Amino acid sequence: MARIALDISDPSQRLTLKVMLESEGHEIVASDAEATIADTPAGALAAASVSGALVLTAASGVPEAVAAMRQGVYGYILLPLQPGEAGLMASRAAARRGSVSPFPADAYETTLSLAEVEKRHIESVLRACRGNQVKAARILNIGRNTLWRKLSSWRNSTPS
Repeated sequence: MARIALDISDPSQRLTLKVMLESEGHEIVASDAEATIADTPAGALAAASVSGALVLTAASGVPEAVAAMRQGVYGYILLPLQPGEAGLMASRAAARRGSVSPFPADAYETTLSLAEVEKRHIESVLRACRGNQVKAARILNIGRNTLWRKLSSWRNSTPS
């Protein structure tokens, strides 16, 4: 799970969020965080340069949170807190911040077409799912038939 820093001034809100995140398996840290949750857009912007940053906001503060997202903050978490939401968003922010390219470094020396990038990504997801096309389609957020058609077209276009 993610290493998360909390930049929240209200002690009860900080404690509530800490307990919720720890119960989901996340680690709350003071430094070297993969994700930071701040209670102000300015705090999230400051953290965005070193970790995936999120803004904790009420519905009335969403426009400011979106403005912060345009400047590099990953996203926002709405108040009142909903079980599972903060942990999910923190995991996504941490994963995005620490994302590793699925291609070797020399793959970027040549220009890849969008079709080739898509094919490599789908093949990577299929490998991670051990060939389970239903699971891969769900992860890729495409229909099973769409995945099947893509795989079929690649098999038919590959010389034997």
